[in-house]
Amino acid sequence: MTNHYGFYLDVNNCLGCGACIKACSNKNNLPFSVKYRRIRQIEKSDHDQGQISRFFLSTACNHCTNPECMGVCPSGAYAKRRDGIVIHLPDKCTACKSCVASCPFGAPQFNPLTGKAAKCQMCYERLDRGERPHCVEACITGALQLRNLEEFPMKKLVPLTVSLPTIRLTRPSTYY
Repeated sequence: MTNHYGFYLDVNNCLGCGACIKACSNKNNLPFSVKYRRIRQIEKSDHDQGQISRFFLSTACNHCTNPECMGVCPSGAYAKRRDGIVIHLPDKCTACKSCVASCPFGAPQFNPLTGKAAKCQMCYERLDRGERPHCVEACITGALQLRNLEEFPMKKLVPLTVSLPTIRLTRPSTYY
């Protein structure tokens, strides 16, 4: 059985504290304007009950089954590993920003320090050493996890859909 990695977020345990963002930004030496991981606050109103429910979504690159960024890159600066991780190859990047414009999730971003596109690489170097990604390691409640989607019962997972772009074509590997 092969590994197919994906992020899993238990929205019942995410506090929206931003530890995942800070760990990612610090470990990747990102400028303030570039965030590989973001937190979105989602509010749902139940007008009949007069209640507002609120939860947080920690999002990053979804390492899609059919990544749009890889499909539009004219220089071949994206590759998909056998374990499902979509990586960006900065040496091949020509800074055309096609990936930045095409990703429905806003994962690739232009890094003004390098003059190239960049995105979450799921800390694949750490995974190759048997370690967890920095964002997962920093999550104080354990809400953000890395899962082998080949082993995890998919019936218990809800695919990424809440107030985000359509997933029919890209088929993200992030679940809630």
